[in-house]
Amino acid sequence: KDQVMQIEQSFTVNAPRSRVWTLIRDPEQMITCVPGCDSIEETGPDTYKAAVVVSVGPIKARFSMTIKVIEETVMEYVRTESKGEEGSRASVVQAISDMRLTDTPEGGTEIHYSSTVEISGRLGRYGSGMMKKIATKLAAKFEDSFRTMAETQEEVC
Repeated sequence: KDQVMQIEQSFTVNAPRSRVWTLIRDPEQMITCVPGCDSIEETGPDTYKAAVVVSVGPIKARFSMTIKVIEETVMEYVRTESKGEEGSRASVVQAISDMRLTDTPEGGTEIHYSSTVEISGRLGRYGSGMMKKIATKLAAKFEDSFRTMAETQEEVC
C-alpha cells in the first residue's frame, strides 16, 4: 500500500537570506545537513543524483535518488522533484518539495518548507503514523544541522 505524507515546517536561522540561499543551492553544503545522505553529484543543469540511507524500525533502506530543481525564484523560492528507489525497486519514493525564504525583522531568515512524499513498496507497508514520526525526526535533524552551518559559517564571496 502506498503512503502519502504531507510535511510542512518552518524554522528561523540567524543568518542573512543571501547566505541561506547560497547554502541551499550548494549540493556539497546541503549533503552535510540531510540525514542519511552520503553522496551527491551533479548530472546536468539543476539535476543531481544522491545516495540516501533511511532506517525504519529494523529495516535500513538505501535509496538511489534523482533530485531536480523544477522552479526557482532566486533568493526567495525553490521547488524540487525527487524520485528514488531502493535496489530492485523494493521501495520507491517520490516527492515534490517547496522551500520559501523570507527575512525576519532581526535580520535573519525564515525557511518554510513543505513536501508531498509518496512511498510505495516495503516501506510503504509501514503505517503512516510511523513514517510521519520518522519524517518529523529527520526534519528536526536537518533543521539543527542547517541552522548550525548557516550561523557559524563565514560569509562566502
